[in-house]
Amino acid sequence: MIEPNIVDFLFNDDVNLNGVVYILDDNAVDDEANHHAQPVRNENYVEVTVPQYTVSEFKNHFRMSRMAVEQLIGLVSNHLPDKHSVPIEKQVLFSIWLLAKQESFLAVGDRFNLSSGSGHYIFMNFISAVVAKCENIEIASRIETKYGIPGVVGAIDGTHIQIKQPTHNPVDFFNRKDVHSVVLQGICNDKLIFTDVYIGMPGRLHDARIFRNSPIYNRLVNNPALLTPQQHLLGDAAYPLLDNLLKPYRDNGHLTEVQIRFNEVMSSIRSMIERCFGLLKGKWRRLKYLDMSLADKLPQVILAACILHNFILIIDNDADNQNDKGHNGDDIGIQHAEFYEEDVGRNAEIKRDYIASLL
Repeated sequence: MIEPNIVDFLFNDDVNLNGVVYILDDNAVDDEANHHAQPVRNENYVEVTVPQYTVSEFKNHFRMSRMAVEQLIGLVSNHLPDKHSVPIEKQVLFSIWLLAKQESFLAVGDRFNLSSGSGHYIFMNFISAVVAKCENIEIASRIETKYGIPGVVGAIDGTHIQIKQPTHNPVDFFNRKDVHSVVLQGICNDKLIFTDVYIGMPGRLHDARIFRNSPIYNRLVNNPALLTPQQHLLGDAAYPLLDNLLKPYRDNGHLTEVQIRFNEVMSSIRSMIERCFGLLKGKWRRLKYLDMSLADKLPQVILAACILHNFILIIDNDADNQNDKGHNGDDIGIQHAEFYEEDVGRNAEIKRDYIASLL
C-alpha cells in the first residue's frame, strides 16, 4: 500500500512532507536522473541497528536467539570466504534474513549495504557452509510409547516447495496444484526434528514413487533393515505397508471398531510431520516460493533450511515460537486422496492388526 504523501510526491508539483513544502523542479529531477550516483543503502544496519534490537525483535527478524547465531557463526565461519572484507557476522545475518523472508536480493542488499552480486555470492556460500557442517541425518533410535502405538520412531510425508518454472522439462515439475514445485520428503520425530530428508524430485510425482526412489526405502527393506521389527515409521495412505512402515486401514465402509480406532490414533500421531513442515515454512518463508534460476542449487537451499530448523530446535528449544506455530495452509501431503495398493507381506499385516488390537 502506497502512503498518501508518497502519492503526492509522485503526482503533484508542490508536496507537503512532515509540514515542509517542497516545490519540484523538473530540470532538477532530470539532472538527478541522469546523475550516476551510488545506490542508497543502509551503511550501518548490522553495526548500529541490530545491536539495539530487543531479544524478541532479534528473534522475530532472524528466527533464532543471539546465542544461537553466535554458535552458528562458530560452526560455519571456516567455510565462509572473506568476500570484500565483509564481516562473517554480516554474511550470516544477511543469509538468514534472505531465508527468513520473501524479499529480493536487491532489497536485502540495500538493508545490509551489499550489492546484489555480492549478496548472491555470500548467500550461496553460506548455504554450502551449512550443508557442509551437517552430520548425516539418521533415523532416531529411541522408541516412544506415550502415543499408544508402541515402537514409533517417526512420521513420514512429503511437501511441495514451489519454484520458478524450470527451463528444462517444466512439465514434470507442474503439480496438481497448478504450480511448479520440487518435493521435500521428510521424516521427523516427536520433537519435530528432521531425522531424514530427501529433496528435489519433481512435483508431479506421487508420494509412493518418491519414497521408492529415496535412499531411506532401501535402508528400510534391506537385510539387515535400518529399523528393528519392533520399530516403525508412520505414513499416510499414499505409502506402502511395510514391516517397519505402518499406514492406516483403507476405509472401504466396512472397517471394524478396532480398525477405525487405529486410524484415528495414527492420524493424531502423524500430525507431527505436518506440524514440522508448518514450522519449517513458517520460519524460512523463502521456501514458500524459491525464485532461483540455478535449479541444481535448489535442493541445497532446502536442505540448509532443514538443518537450520533442527539447529534452532536443539539450541533454542523453539518448537513453540508463537510466530511460527501451526500449519501454514499449503498442501502437506502430495497425494492424500490416493490409496497406495500393492502386495504387502503378511508379516506387515499381522503386525498392524496386532498393534490395532492393543489400542
